[in-house]
Amino acid sequence: MSSLVTLSTASTLDFLRAPYASMSADELSSYFQTRTCVRYFPLPHGSPAHVERADKIVQHEFEFNNEVHRLPKTFDWKMNPSLDIEWLILLHKFYYAKDLAAAYDFTGEEEYARKWMELVSSWIGDVPDGFIDSQVTGRRLQQWLFAYHYFIPGRRSTSMAPSFLVEFVQSINSQVLYLREHLTPEGNHRTIELYAIFLVAVMFPELREAMSLLEFAKQELLKNMEQDLLGDGVHRELSTDYHHTVLKNYLRVRALAVLNRITLPPRYNELINKALEFSVYVHKPDGLIPAINDGDSNSYLSFLKKACAGDPNEHLLYVVSKGKEGSPPRERSKGFPDSGYYVLRGSWTDEPYEDGLYLLFDCGPLGFGSHGHYDLLNFEAAAYGHSLIVDPGRYTYSEDSSDGVNWRRVFKGTAYHNTVVVDGKDQIPYCLGAPITPEPQARLKTFATADGFDFIHAQAVSHEYPVIHERMVFFVVPEYWIVSDLLQGEGCHTYDLRFHLAPRAQGRTTLRAGENSTWVSSPNLLIAQPRSSDIHAAIEEGFVSAAYGVRQDAPIVKFTQKADETAFFHTVIYPYRTERPVLDVERLTVHDSHQRCSPTRATALKITIRSETEQYCDYLFMAHEQPRGEYRFDDIVCRSQVLFLRKDHVGRVVNLQAEGLDHLQVGSTVLTEGIAGRGRVSYRGDRLYSSTPGRTLRTAFESEQGNALSQ
Repeated sequence: MSSLVTLSTASTLDFLRAPYASMSADELSSYFQTRTCVRYFPLPHGSPAHVERADKIVQHEFEFNNEVHRLPKTFDWKMNPSLDIEWLILLHKFYYAKDLAAAYDFTGEEEYARKWMELVSSWIGDVPDGFIDSQVTGRRLQQWLFAYHYFIPGRRSTSMAPSFLVEFVQSINSQVLYLREHLTPEGNHRTIELYAIFLVAVMFPELREAMSLLEFAKQELLKNMEQDLLGDGVHRELSTDYHHTVLKNYLRVRALAVLNRITLPPRYNELINKALEFSVYVHKPDGLIPAINDGDSNSYLSFLKKACAGDPNEHLLYVVSKGKEGSPPRERSKGFPDSGYYVLRGSWTDEPYEDGLYLLFDCGPLGFGSHGHYDLLNFEAAAYGHSLIVDPGRYTYSEDSSDGVNWRRVFKGTAYHNTVVVDGKDQIPYCLGAPITPEPQARLKTFATADGFDFIHAQAVSHEYPVIHERMVFFVVPEYWIVSDLLQGEGCHTYDLRFHLAPRAQGRTTLRAGENSTWVSSPNLLIAQPRSSDIHAAIEEGFVSAAYGVRQDAPIVKFTQKADETAFFHTVIYPYRTERPVLDVERLTVHDSHQRCSPTRATALKITIRSETEQYCDYLFMAHEQPRGEYRFDDIVCRSQVLFLRKDHVGRVVNLQAEGLDHLQVGSTVLTEGIAGRGRVSYRGDRLYSSTPGRTLRTAFESEQGNALSQ
């Protein structure tokens, strides 16, 4: 690594405007240390943890993505000691500058300032502008300016030579001008780069190009938001993590503009608020986000809290504080139709907040760019403070590994998601970057939500096999989920349904089969299916990566079926807090007015749930074809798209949820009359909701004879 570069100020200050271009290095240094015309974010204080990490950097020991390399005192910045290009990228992004700056703040020791100055000066001397790609430049500029505020206008380090400061500002100027001319065309990288341009323009108004850079950044940021945020506010790459990376940069722009009295267009705030709404819903009750489409399972609550302080939002504050402040969102469950994400929640008001039930369902496209995983109809579920069924994450962007396994392909593939694999194939042929062949198509057929239920019906069509996958999720609010998979194709196919459990289930998951049901038991979770000789159940070894480069052992539950033309999987996913219930699932025979129905026409399940204090029989019926006729199963006759009915231990109907209900009879009692078209019904306890005007349900408040719902 080269020694500090000493520059002649007379030949380098033409990048500054008057009167700064005529100042000496000493005068500039004094000016930048004492000026008050520019405001930056509050600086967090350092800690012993920062000191511990900074001490390793002082010794040139760098750890990125769980991989450590100790570099010599003089090293070539362009050489990568790792097989993973991401390691070299992180070296150039300078995230570790935060540790040096915070360690300096905590200890006051000048060795941390000297090391930062040495590394920055060495980089300037060795690396050309634009090395690797533009987004790395954007990240580096952000990190350099963060550290700068600790060392120069903050504590005013005595180690910062005036010649270095000139060198530093000149490099900032050179990099930002390069960035303006070499912006990534679109996507989250462009957002990062535009924020870096905005940041430099605001922080250094002394630059000759500062005003033009500022106007350029403001205009292009708004264009970028219009292009990259879908109509529902979700970032077009459809990565939960990158959505927040983009949102974080947008929020920083807004906060920096407020601090420095810079006006942004009103549309900027409108788009940010739509993006924030997705963030409100996608955070799980434990405060983490699912790692969907190339991301980590991070929490962005602390950052969103800062955003809320600058622009109060009662719903955002409620989520950030985990229910302690603000007010809950008006909608319990919400769909984001442009992205294809649907978030189903049991309640916003659970006590404690973390105990709430949560399911994220994905029936959107793969996502723009290279971050899309092959995961159509994938979902993630959490309850009682724990993630139960999870997306395994991304793990790596590298196709090379020391063990010879292409882990990038593994984690991106269909088998590493909670969906159905057909004939061992991915939904689209593997590609390291963006797809080069026609993408599989997902389509939402139904999304219904009411007081006591949520129902999703979606379809996935791949060009890799002649099979259509339809998935139906029924949420018995606020208790459990029923997932039904219908696969219709030509010829014989092998279907593998997988559920990836969280690492805490490793070594604590068991499988057993009974006369009617097959059960998988793991902490806080019971998975059950009707017993079938055609379906083989197994628990396999797998991995989950909550953070890049980190892989944890985690079990995979797999149900395999080989079938001609049509196959079904019906899965009850039952979370519990402490007491595991006894649960049986049966598939019932369904008849219409003429004969027994084929499974492709209608499905009926009977789910018996027993605990120490209660016993219920739950029925779920789904009609798969149009037009829908009248169907009979057990002692129930109905005309409905979807029907859920619960009987207590003496046979009373205590819970009734339906979508498209037209007629219902239980035993000899007709529970519907005066029908005015198909409608949505939600009855639970003594509360009755119906979305169809003119509809009546015969209940206790109608007549003694019709008192079949509640007594």
